[in-house]
Amino acid sequence: MEKNVDDIIQSIADMIKDFEKENRVIIDLSAYPELPNIVQAQKRLDIIPVYYVPDTIPMLLKKAKENEQYYFFLSKLFTKWTTRFIDLRLLNKIFIEREYDILKFELITKEMIDIETYEFCYNKIMEKELLIELSPEFNLIGDIIGKILGFAKKSKVPILMLNQKLVRYIKKEIPIFDTANMFVDKKQQFFSRFIPLKKTRGIRWFIGITIGTAISPIGFILAVIDP
Repeated sequence: MEKNVDDIIQSIADMIKDFEKENRVIIDLSAYPELPNIVQAQKRLDIIPVYYVPDTIPMLLKKAKENEQYYFFLSKLFTKWTTRFIDLRLLNKIFIEREYDILKFELITKEMIDIETYEFCYNKIMEKELLIELSPEFNLIGDIIGKILGFAKKSKVPILMLNQKLVRYIKKEIPIFDTANMFVDKKQQFFSRFIPLKKTRGIRWFIGITIGTAISPIGFILAVIDP
């Protein structure tokens, strides 16, 4: 049944209540520049959060060791998402060498996601520069967004973002609900569990959550909680 605005807001409020006991979050690519601070912060947290990332990122890092062309695709991908520096050496240490035992990074695989959402994103969202010439051709942008949203829909895990690039990629295909200036206190409690707030002052963080509704072609909207 289609939800009205009040129903959507209530659904968001209910999910935010659950944030108090949530220790899982999906890391959007826009948040990767803050990984050095996140790595340092985990040594001082009482809980150990679980950070989810698409398995496509470590797959590209592994392939880049054999073929440097994949570093080009990684660099192009990240520059599409953020203007800030992303340390590929640190990504290797986290995802490939598993150097930071204190961190719990889990890979989002196709077995963990809503396949309908994945296929929708893979077929609808793409950039010619990021179509990798594999056999068959591989839509890098569609794959990553499909895994992020497919996992968010299936697991109800929120998405941690540093900008709204994800929103700009999907807004023509999936409805967006902006909750600017709502739930301020709860957002701060949520952020303090996953990011080093003192080290990221002046940085604007966003939370994305999927809310089921019939107004969307794939059964959900993306609600963006804006600090």
